[in-house]
Amino acid sequence: MATLAQGEDERTVQKSYWMEHSVDLTVQSMMLDSRASDLDKEERPEILSLLPPLHGKSVLELGAGIGRFTGELAKDAGQVIAVDFIDSVIKKNESTNGHFKNVSFMCADVTSPNMQIQPESVDLVFSNWLLMYLSDKEVENLVERMMKWLKVDGFIFFRESCFHQSGDCKRRNNPTHYREPRFYTKAFKDCHTHDGFGNSFELSLISFKCITAYVRNKKNQNQICWLWQKVRSINDRGFQRFLDNVQYKCSGILRYERVFGEGYVSTGGLAAIQFFTYK
Repeated sequence: MATLAQGEDERTVQKSYWMEHSVDLTVQSMMLDSRASDLDKEERPEILSLLPPLHGKSVLELGAGIGRFTGELAKDAGQVIAVDFIDSVIKKNESTNGHFKNVSFMCADVTSPNMQIQPESVDLVFSNWLLMYLSDKEVENLVERMMKWLKVDGFIFFRESCFHQSGDCKRRNNPTHYREPRFYTKAFKDCHTHDGFGNSFELSLISFKCITAYVRNKKNQNQICWLWQKVRSINDRGFQRFLDNVQYKCSGILRYERVFGEGYVSTGGLAAIQFFTYK
């Protein structure tokens, strides 16, 4: 993976990279893989199958590209806002999917504070191969903004290339951040926001899996997607961290088992579990 030289601006480098790879505006140039057409036919329906129900919902598609998913999202959603930071790319998307009356197109950089999305106006934030083109700090900032745009009980879906490059197209340089999955999981898990009424919100992980189309065709398990849901924070997060890191660590569970019996962290053991389960 190429790294940014000292003094280089992340957004300038990433925009230059995608200007270079947005000349042909084909599926292959967007996926950066010689087998893009075949992969697209398999992975697109797979990814769509992982989304929550979209009928009548508002979808914000970040890094929409030439519209591989825009038209598919528009078939069910009530409204789709497709965003990309390369002008020629979003125009290509509009020429392909502009006949959908429920889609609007925006040329904007997702890291820019000038991108006008109303708070709590979106049911689903969708992105495919976006966060790996942002710096660590830009990812963390974007997660917070996604949370603000999202309605309560709304969802965030994203897919990234992890660990190493997947596409086989040659590149003169490659500023992509091929992170470990745990970076993304932590960034989203640690994010919590508050409204003006004293309510706090966090993201609950709904699903985490690799894209089987890549496993099947390329023996690549590093194409990974996440689905999160914005929920109200009910329990004190500090207390939850205590439970996770102290009370219910392996050593803590073993102490409980010595007191209450093997396999049970409950006074009364199996008899108590059965009583309360079937009562």
